[in-house]
Amino acid sequence: MSLRSSGLRRMAAAMAVAGALLSGCATEEGQSSSTGGVTTNAPPLPSPGTTVPGVGTYIPPTATQPPLTTQSYPHTIQDTNASKAVLSLYKQAQDARAAGHADQAEALLERALHIESRNPFVWQALAGAHMDLNQPDQAESAAQKSTSLARGNPYIEAGNWRLIASARQARGDAGGAMQAQARADEIARALSTN
Repeated sequence: MSLRSSGLRRMAAAMAVAGALLSGCATEEGQSSSTGGVTTNAPPLPSPGTTVPGVGTYIPPTATQPPLTTQSYPHTIQDTNASKAVLSLYKQAQDARAAGHADQAEALLERALHIESRNPFVWQALAGAHMDLNQPDQAESAAQKSTSLARGNPYIEAGNWRLIASARQARGDAGGAMQAQARADEIARALSTN
């Protein structure tokens, strides 16, 4: 197999997985599918062997997923190589939220992001502060950014999906909230079996 075709296959598989993950976030009118009793509006995946413009031939991901391993993932921001300044701002923000000062927490977390813009724990905390401030759109956006930076860390992803569920519920999207909560529960179950 040539390097080009194996690279295209990996890209197609990654796009399929990303499409499946984003199916609850991006909707297209007129198209719906049902998964596990939850109806989602998502474009269908291409049929195996279909040529995808700009990618090549679509090869679906395998049905079996590798087992979830959690040993290499940090559980908290303290388990990462975050700078002392970010750790200090994060702790101050957590204290401010606990004291009911979500606006102060939001400002502290934004300062932390100016230092480390790719820290998923800070983005997750910012999503929580947005929820405290009744800003569900910003909360979901920050939680999705955290997930994109988490690199598969199930500890972060489970919390992000719970935040997304809360944000969608606050916006009146009961179906979307149920779907997000189901994803959080799925990750939590996988963690509990490890």
